[in-house]
Amino acid sequence: MKTKLMTFLSLSMLLTSCAQDETRDNVISSEKTVSVNENKTSRIGLTTVEFIKEVYNPSVLNAEEAITLEHGDRKYQLIMQYDNNLVLYMTRFGHTSVLWSSNSYTTMGSMSKLIAQNDGNMVIYRNGIPTWNTNKTVNFHVNDPHMKLQLFSRKGTFITPGYRMKFVLGGNNQNINDVFQVDFD
Repeated sequence: MKTKLMTFLSLSMLLTSCAQDETRDNVISSEKTVSVNENKTSRIGLTTVEFIKEVYNPSVLNAEEAITLEHGDRKYQLIMQYDNNLVLYMTRFGHTSVLWSSNSYTTMGSMSKLIAQNDGNMVIYRNGIPTWNTNKTVNFHVNDPHMKLQLFSRKGTFITPGYRMKFVLGGNNQNINDVFQVDFD
């Protein structure tokens, strides 16, 4: 019995000692904290994003309609395709590439349409049936729901300078929900 009691007490003391060591390891003196935070621009992973341009579209985007944004030698088009797929294309020097897709392709039914709704959700309907949505709603009524395509520049310490494109549901004089965001060079 004494052996078990001594083992238990020794184990308890050892665990307490280890816990105190971990606490001491995580404590930084206030002098070090100040010196670490003095120059925030030299921190690793700092990324700067700057707004360039946006285009506004009403609350409905029918099949084969597009939201187009042009900047420099690039043309961006978010197209609601006949096949029920919402796709963001970038055209540069005559070459077109896909930057983002809703992956909602289907061959059934008639033409699709994308609708920015008063609940903050953006939904693709085909024959009145929802086939894709952002699954992002808000707990208030969105006045004048609309779509915005926004272009940003981005740069950082360990990233290649490039661009960021956002597709946003707006309303109530603000951005309500980001539908998607894609970074590219």
